[in-house]
Amino acid sequence: MRRRKVAHQKQMAITMKKADVVVIGGGIVGMSTAYFLQQAGLSVTVVEKEHLAYGASGRNAGFIWLSLRPAGVQLDLAKAGRDLYPGIVDDIGNDFEYRQHGGMIYCFNDAQLKVLSELAEARRADGLDMELVDSRRAIELCPILPENVAGATYCHDDAQIYTPRFVEALGRAFVARGGIVLDKTEVLAVTLSGGKAVGVETSAGAISTDRVVVATGAWSAPFLEGLDVRLPIRPMRLQAMSTTPMELKFKPVLYGPLALKQYSMVRDLPSYRDDLFRSPTEASLTNVELLECAVQRLDGTVLMGCAMDYPGYKQTSTLEGVGITAKVFSEHLPALRDQEVEKAWACMLPSTPDSIPYIGELEGASGVVIAAGHVFGNAAGPITGKLVMELITGKTPSLDMTPFDVSRHAGISVDDPVLW
Repeated sequence: MRRRKVAHQKQMAITMKKADVVVIGGGIVGMSTAYFLQQAGLSVTVVEKEHLAYGASGRNAGFIWLSLRPAGVQLDLAKAGRDLYPGIVDDIGNDFEYRQHGGMIYCFNDAQLKVLSELAEARRADGLDMELVDSRRAIELCPILPENVAGATYCHDDAQIYTPRFVEALGRAFVARGGIVLDKTEVLAVTLSGGKAVGVETSAGAISTDRVVVATGAWSAPFLEGLDVRLPIRPMRLQAMSTTPMELKFKPVLYGPLALKQYSMVRDLPSYRDDLFRSPTEASLTNVELLECAVQRLDGTVLMGCAMDYPGYKQTSTLEGVGITAKVFSEHLPALRDQEVEKAWACMLPSTPDSIPYIGELEGASGVVIAAGHVFGNAAGPITGKLVMELITGKTPSLDMTPFDVSRHAGISVDDPVLW
């Protein structure tokens, strides 16, 4: 993937030693936060250990996926985030491929289709614009689907972005408007005095500030240990692969049947059976399960994934993960069978016990705001940035902040079985 470089300040060229806010982390959450803080008139410095969109933001499939977000906090957060994209597009343009072409969950037999029918009915009751479509209509909506597809759900509310390009576009606009991005710069410590933030120590020197935002994604738990804070944020590895560009075959984001076993809202449906949504090949795997999903970029590249496991901080792909992905998609989407593979990779996605991020000020560390644990960051990233801006500037938050309380899982370890 060819990356566009964001203008930034090298370590030896730092001229700014003070900022209204320092944001730690240059992913979708960190850059969305910087974007909204800057719009509110604050001077902001973003400090990123690697480069913008290094972590999950640079490696995921770009789903803004409402289809399987449970009603309540998760769905409200996802909708609020998706609804911010048109305004951002108006402001900075759309070279990051924001598209609302909907999302589909396809299946291959009547038993699976019965479960999808129940899912569509339940989702409509939750306020989503989801319908069940037959085989013919599914192929019309998504011509890459094979003739033996039994049908699909189609949710008009789902959308997509090219996530690394989105983060980079935010970064370019932010820097052009006077913001500072320090990449290849490590935050060594958040400095407190009297229980209040007074600055950050970095590998490029100290920055004075009384407000710090920790947006370090899957790496948040070890980083926060330096502040004597322990949040149960576990890194979940997702492996993916991509083809070389091909003729455009589909616009919606896609989930296949092997993804559905991961969602309690599906498992709780009357007709659900685990064997319907598990491949015999998966049973032979030692470590991974497949969250079956695919998307096609505007250049024709098809991204497929995602093999899931919890190996700690290993952001590398494995033969087992790539193998199950290739096997399933060569069977389920045979139009891809002879397409050349361009590359395979992995990302670390942060997971929390309730799949809801932590957003709020740390108790005993005034001025330090946590914005971490985003398992669906493409949807939740922009609204998190806006919420953090509202907290820091004293505005009324756009959403009730109670569910995002940083201390809500006090006493739960990252090794607690509840996280599985």
